[in-house]
Amino acid sequence: MGCISASSQGLKLFSPEVKAAASKPQVVVMDFLERYFSQLSSLKETSVQTKMADDKVYFRKGRPSELSQVCDTMPFSLNLHDRYYEVSWMKAESPFITIVFPAQYDLLLGMQKDEALKHFKDMIVAAPQRTDSMGTPSELVQIDSMVYKTPGDSLELGSLTDALYYNKVRETYLPVFGKERLDYSAANLFHGLISGADYRMYVEQSVYGMTTINYTIQLSQWLNYCAEWGMKVFFAVEEQREDGILALVIAQNKALGCHHLLSVVIPDKFVTDQNAVLKVRMTPFIPIHNVKDLYQKESTTHKKIKWQ
Repeated sequence: MGCISASSQGLKLFSPEVKAAASKPQVVVMDFLERYFSQLSSLKETSVQTKMADDKVYFRKGRPSELSQVCDTMPFSLNLHDRYYEVSWMKAESPFITIVFPAQYDLLLGMQKDEALKHFKDMIVAAPQRTDSMGTPSELVQIDSMVYKTPGDSLELGSLTDALYYNKVRETYLPVFGKERLDYSAANLFHGLISGADYRMYVEQSVYGMTTINYTIQLSQWLNYCAEWGMKVFFAVEEQREDGILALVIAQNKALGCHHLLSVVIPDKFVTDQNAVLKVRMTPFIPIHNVKDLYQKESTTHKKIKWQ
């Protein structure tokens, strides 16, 4: 094994074997680094410095020209710290290169927001099927005579949580899914806890400007996409309506520094009828620091939505 940086296709910093063993977010970061510094190699030095400053890409150790010395035998680390990444290589057991850059979806995906919005459906349906099965959590809190829940985290609102709900039957804990508790059942559904339950999602998705696009996907495809990126999902019931539950779902993608916001109408019959259609108003790629403002803006209009 040797240095793998030089290639007719551009800079190669990571071997195919390393990428094959990595998670989706890690592969996206690796692809970003190779693409970004391949593009910089054609720019003048002053242009490189300006672009890196604009993109907030910094070398804590080393400089761009030294990336040509990176070999696939060098130990490296890739870490996400709050809202930025740090990627480092070691050489002769000493730090060699350390690069930091924002966890920012447009930078990492190499797409402007309008392009990312147009490709969002493709990203969802391309996600591989989930393979992880969810066992019973070790920590559960009793909330009534039969129902237990995970402690869970909340997001902005106390009711917007990632909690899971279980019924205790004899000495076994089973996920809540029944007409007696539609709210808990819906929460479990969007957390991927209900095995075999799948529904069509009719999506009205915002794209650039004031326009929207419409498409249909399966709930399983959405859950696969969330799992592929290791997203944390937060759920809250906003309103009990004649046509079902109006729920707010936020999928938090820390790897890309964004949230996807869904306003979902879930028919009451969903627990008994898998032909029920979930009607979704979706706003993808909201920067994490903007989600509170957006929620406040959206919440004033949620009750005015009329689904056909």
